[in-house]
Amino acid sequence: MRKTLEKALKILKSGGVIAFPTETVFGIGAALDQPQAIKQIFKIKNRPKNKPLQVLVATMQQAKKLGKFNMEALKFAQENWPGPTLVVKKTGKVPKIVTGGGSTVGLRMPDHQVALALIKKCGPIVATSANRSGKKPALNAKEVNKQLPEIDYILSGRVTSGKPSKVIDLSKGLKVLRA
Repeated sequence: MRKTLEKALKILKSGGVIAFPTETVFGIGAALDQPQAIKQIFKIKNRPKNKPLQVLVATMQQAKKLGKFNMEALKFAQENWPGPTLVVKKTGKVPKIVTGGGSTVGLRMPDHQVALALIKKCGPIVATSANRSGKKPALNAKEVNKQLPEIDYILSGRVTSGKPSKVIDLSKGLKVLRA
């Protein structure tokens, strides 16, 4: 496992796109500081450029560098993370391509050992579900390879729920976007 994690990290840091398990579904991701790799995610998924991606974080400290957390959002994150995607106002450290040009960013702290290990070593990862836009998300490495053969590397592992994460908008109060 350590060698495969090291290989995935090397690919992320050199501008590649990888697939990896989370507690929800398999995700595909790129390092936040690799704009060409982020563009590649849109191309691989056939995803419209105005549809935002989320950023995975491993700590609240990472999240605060990328999103503006008012008291309500901070309390909600502390009580509910790891878990749901939280939408907050973005900071200047989030590239425009990630947000589809919008003023908010979706941040998520996954509850999965592999995903957290990647983020802790690489830094925040821009991610989305591993599937072509409009198709069902992949639940294992074999499905990822079948749907998205262009991925640079697939880190195998298990997903636990098989359902996409909840999305809660905390940018103006509290609104559930996906339950």
